Amino acid sequence: MSFEKYHLHPNLCMSLSELGYKSLLPVQEACLEPIRAGRNVSVRSKTGTGKTLAFGIPLLEKLDKRSLASQILVLAPTRELVVQVAKELKSIGSHFPIEVLAVYGGVAISGQIKALRSGAQVIVGTPGRLMDLVGRNKLDLNQVQVVVLDEADEMLSMGFYEDVTHLMKTCKHCTQYVILSASLSQDTESLIEPYTSDVLRIDLSADTVSVEGIEHIYYHIRDELPKHHYLLHVLAAEQPETAIVFVNTRKDASLVATFLAREKYQVEMISGELPQKERQRVMNLIKNNKLHILVATDLAARGIDITHLSHVINFSLPEDPTVYQHRVGRTGRVGRSGTAISLVSGARLRNLDILARQFGIQFQERTFPSTQTMIDKRCEFLIEELIKEAEHSICDGYLTQASAVMTHPNGRQAVAYLLKKRAESIHDSQRTQSNRSQPKFKSKLSHHRKKKHAASFRRPREEKKT
Repeated sequence: MSFEKYHLHPNLCMSLSELGYKSLLPVQEACLEPIRAGRNVSVRSKTGTGKTLAFGIPLLEKLDKRSLASQILVLAPTRELVVQVAKELKSIGSHFPIEVLAVYGGVAISGQIKALRSGAQVIVGTPGRLMDLVGRNKLDLNQVQVVVLDEADEMLSMGFYEDVTHLMKTCKHCTQYVILSASLSQDTESLIEPYTSDVLRIDLSADTVSVEGIEHIYYHIRDELPKHHYLLHVLAAEQPETAIVFVNTRKDASLVATFLAREKYQVEMISGELPQKERQRVMNLIKNNKLHILVATDLAARGIDITHLSHVINFSLPEDPTVYQHRVGRTGRVGRSGTAISLVSGARLRNLDILARQFGIQFQERTFPSTQTMIDKRCEFLIEELIKEAEHSICDGYLTQASAVMTHPNGRQAVAYLLKKRAESIHDSQRTQSNRSQPKFKSKLSHHRKKKHAASFRRPREEKKT
């Protein structure tokens, strides 16, 4: 191992070796000495380059392990990112007597309060839940020495500015600040300006996503077929090992996941309407290579870290060019190659020009076969699948009825009905009930309860509507 030159604690070297590291990654090497020395740093590096360990290694190294007081506070914009960061910090500190606690909304607060009573040197949390715990006097931040803002630009875009600044003011004895993001703006860095003017900027990524290892492809879709039929062809042609299909709305997430499941794809979705327990279950599936395709909205996908993700597919291009940057940054992580594919209609082709100019991307165009060829191939595949299933089923007793259906004037409608029922059955076997859109029931609130209900939402929640 080549950790000797960094003079790391032997326990950290053991953890790094167990995690598969042979040397520190560039962002980790760049941050090591400045953070060790107590400098305030602002780090910009592409998503998936190892930023969590970039601050985790030096901060855990100098942590006072004898005290269970909260000494490091890490703020992250989403539950998923909080869980991910806490897991990585626990892994790197596994050979130390260090307690790392993740706190976030969407789950009962009582368990987190109980854990806080036992003590934890490192607290990782979303701004909303941290504010709640501080407001209840269940979280003491007086001994926090380091505040880390992870994905700081995302926290600002989600409306957490007031919560973040309030929490930083509460850490009265903080002596070090670390800001990390895939893209840092002056607005983001201004978060720590009231506390220090001595900030070291570590910039390891320019405003470009055309990094080595990511291939950018687009397909120009036509109007002859529904859009999800074109997605089906792309999946068959590209053969992704693991993919996230990004959509712009919750409705699209449900529709695309349903369609793909009916086509026998192993698929689940995550969107803001799903409960936290279900979202965590889905995330564990794809991280453990037990899920082929994840359909996600941008808000729900924030904080997703899947090192083995081979493809990102834009079912719809985002309105904001920087969102494209965040999407495609989820593939080609930690030195791996990746592919970003976009389905683009005629009206949206100009968006590719904007992305090409802004980020220096060179898009490759791939074309669909003729509409009739696509229809014929899908029908051929369906017939082959039905014949395979029939060969493994004893259905001789239904042959007479099958002949009657085929010769009946409405036989075509009957066969279509049976195919639809088959597709629904496949869908039900591919996806869990809890991963589907649930019907909304409107409750009749009194005027007083309506006012109380509205007041409780004045501060930004952990999730917003897509």
